[in-house]
Amino acid sequence: MHYGFELEDEDIRRFSTHKTVEFFRKLLWAEASDTEIIQSSTHVPQRIHVKDGGIDAKVVDATPSREDLIPSGTSGYQIKSSDLPPRKCRNEVTKDTDSTALKPRVERLLDQGGTYVLVIFEELVGKPSKDGKDKLETRKEALVKEFADHGYPNADVRVYDTAKLIGIINRFPALVAQEKGLHHVQDHNIWKPRATQGAEKFVADGKRDSQIQTIQQAVRQPSNLCPVIRVTGQPGVGKTRLVFEALNEDDLRNRVIHATAREFDCSGVASRLQADPEWSAIIVVDECSPDDHNHFNDQFGSRDDRLTLITISSDPSPVNADHEIEVEPLDRETTIKLLKENLNNA
Repeated sequence: MHYGFELEDEDIRRFSTHKTVEFFRKLLWAEASDTEIIQSSTHVPQRIHVKDGGIDAKVVDATPSREDLIPSGTSGYQIKSSDLPPRKCRNEVTKDTDSTALKPRVERLLDQGGTYVLVIFEELVGKPSKDGKDKLETRKEALVKEFADHGYPNADVRVYDTAKLIGIINRFPALVAQEKGLHHVQDHNIWKPRATQGAEKFVADGKRDSQIQTIQQAVRQPSNLCPVIRVTGQPGVGKTRLVFEALNEDDLRNRVIHATAREFDCSGVASRLQADPEWSAIIVVDECSPDDHNHFNDQFGSRDDRLTLITISSDPSPVNADHEIEVEPLDRETTIKLLKENLNNA
């Protein structure tokens, strides 16, 4: 396992077709979250090998805080694991049986004034085609011409290659951790066994549901500064599981990094998060004493909302935090229900 802080072009160029689309799906969700695009605006199907009508992913009516990956308005993405020559780029947007018509979802996108984005997991910028032109530009020109030939002379077209993508990917340590690992720090998926302790089903009562909503709202609707959330409760009451479930959403999980306080302080990731103004993460620090919490709050609490800090502890001592959540034992009725379900499944 590597412990570098960045992915390189070759790391993502070697992805399989399936992984290419799945990884871009995660990147799109991470970027949507970081640029404050509401969850309902982003749609990336789980089933990526069905006929897609020319579009693999779509973002609707977006107003991102930056347009590096997601343009304003509506955008549709076609994702390819390898390069397409200009002719194939044009074929990609037309019907298989009738080259005089665009694929239906592509046509609907252009009718809506949307942006068509071709994502190619190859390096194109600075690579000359046979005619000497830049490869990325020749692919874009082919698409612009195809759309103009079908009655869309002003179509907004973008082509992203690995050189473009890698700069965006490396803003998200959680995505780097998924592929290369970060010393002492886990992404959301690797954190799962520790958080769930083998119990697939999460049982909540009304108070836990409300606490989950509080966490999600704080992360999704920050007020310019890094939200700081403190979660406490007796040992074994389910503090870590509650935080895991709150962040187990498409628009949140791909920005999550988790560690114990001791691991995090020794990881090198903490200092990088302070130093790099582009790194974006939801930081979950477990086994975090009040002193540790205040230490991390001093480091990150005054940073901007590209970061969220969530600390978890059995120590209820007061600390400085925007939100303090105390997790209590499940009520009697919910506990009995859970015990019965466990007996039935035994």
